[in-house]
Amino acid sequence: MRIAVLMTGLTAYQDKCFGELAALGNELLLVHPSSMRYAAFDKSTFTGSVQRYVWDRTDSTDNGESTAGSPPPEVLVPLIEDFKPDVIIMWSWDGKGYRAVMKAFQGRALRVIFNSNFWHGTKKQYAGLVASRFYVLPLFDAVWVPGERSELFARRIGFRGNQVIRGANSADTDLFERGPRELEEMASRKRFLFTGRLIWHKAPVLLAEAYAEYRRLVDDPWELVVAGDGPERAHFQGQEGIDWRGFVQPADLVDLMHECSGFILPSHIEWYGVVVHEAATAGLPIICSDGVGAVPHLLQDGFNGWAVAAGDKDELVKAMVRMSTMSPERLKSMSDGSRALASRITPTIWAQNLHEQLERRVAAGVGRS
Repeated sequence: MRIAVLMTGLTAYQDKCFGELAALGNELLLVHPSSMRYAAFDKSTFTGSVQRYVWDRTDSTDNGESTAGSPPPEVLVPLIEDFKPDVIIMWSWDGKGYRAVMKAFQGRALRVIFNSNFWHGTKKQYAGLVASRFYVLPLFDAVWVPGERSELFARRIGFRGNQVIRGANSADTDLFERGPRELEEMASRKRFLFTGRLIWHKAPVLLAEAYAEYRRLVDDPWELVVAGDGPERAHFQGQEGIDWRGFVQPADLVDLMHECSGFILPSHIEWYGVVVHEAATAGLPIICSDGVGAVPHLLQDGFNGWAVAAGDKDELVKAMVRMSTMSPERLKSMSDGSRALASRITPTIWAQNLHEQLERRVAAGVGRS
């Protein structure tokens, strides 16, 4: 199949997955911006097995978020016409150029929207329930989701069950998997790890405040390693017990995860959070807020960590105390639990599933007049 993918950013784990999809005999054209703010991935490591059209993003906002954006229709539509796709996959709902491509290929290709959003009852989402009938559904023949929360959201805005393709996210498990963690290792590496962009929705300020309170409550506090950059970095720089590393490339992040014994992601809103999959693959016990979309798939309370209420500093502090005062045997058990849950999906499984889901729909003429 010939698959064009219209993206609002490209991460290292996504590039790995698309490389696996190309290895199944598919021809890919990835259309994506040249960079992601506060996430300067080393693009020399990206696969050479796909075609690319790379555009310059100029629409990042001061708080580190990015609007969707895209090249203009007069550039994109001819580009995709020349590629002659069987399938077009689009990230986000917006982007004038990307939407123009989807309109132009109505009845000519299978059109898929990647959706990781889940319902949290904002005024914008209520308005979207009405607008989706006119703004979203006419442009797409299928929806591709990473988990149950995003599937429920997709169904709520009008996609039917047979239009849903599951399993949209996977970490680069080959990179992060190093086998079971040893008991002595888990007992001795007394560090929490947070990794992510230091922007509002990741809750860095909440984490910094919770960590300071945590240190006052225990006799032997763990360090907090922070791997990430962004406008909220000052809350971690020069603070007692905090080791701020800035943005860390994936290959180095693997080493860092194996220098720690617990992972924390306290986000206010995290549509999925592939970093949770990375941490679980590396065998880290996990503390996440319930605002993280990956929680239902990769975190079982008491088995490999705990979920806490998003925005609740007291719950976060208690979970940190609980984890850092557990026995080495319990930490080891949670480490094994994380690895077990992480094994549910890999880039190979991701690619095989997407290939089969698209192939069946293309063969059945879905999206073709």
